[in-house]
Amino acid sequence: MLLGLSVLSWAFLGLTMTAETRPLVVRAAIAALHLLVGTLILIRVRVERHGSFNACLAGVPALLTAGWALRVAPSDWSLLAQLIFIAGAGLAIISFIYLGRCFAILPAIRGTVTQGPYRIVRHPGYLGELLMILGCCIAAQRLLHLGPLVAAIPLVALRILAEERVISTSIAYAKYASRVRWRLIPLLW
Repeated sequence: MLLGLSVLSWAFLGLTMTAETRPLVVRAAIAALHLLVGTLILIRVRVERHGSFNACLAGVPALLTAGWALRVAPSDWSLLAQLIFIAGAGLAIISFIYLGRCFAILPAIRGTVTQGPYRIVRHPGYLGELLMILGCCIAAQRLLHLGPLVAAIPLVALRILAEERVISTSIAYAKYASRVRWRLIPLLW
């Protein structure tokens, strides 16, 4: 409950902090994500099965790369960077809405969702996150600042594999995974 309330407070703080220099649309997207994630944490269903310590640990570095990406992004974002970031945030938000009460941060079985963007790929929220990181890296406008994206791609892949080791033990998820072949990007992976 405290985690959910904390994330909800981040939505408010991100929009009201006067020292915040990111474009308003970027701040609004981040606030919308925090509002949704905080709410989903508060209303989610009980865990049917927790992931192992190692599975949970495998997911943590991928979570941190988004913060790193926001850190390298300057205050002046190009229109392209903003559009890519908003597209990623939009995909993540839609994905999380479809997850609804099955939402989880760390690997755990809370149910299987097969509708919306989950009909196309098994982890659309992570694809949205990668697009947001790409937007941050484009905003930085330096090749050196591609580090978060270069790090995020294998870290998100590791997170997906760790998560799928846990959730694939569910019969419903195993059936779903046999119907939806692609984990992250259609025709690629």
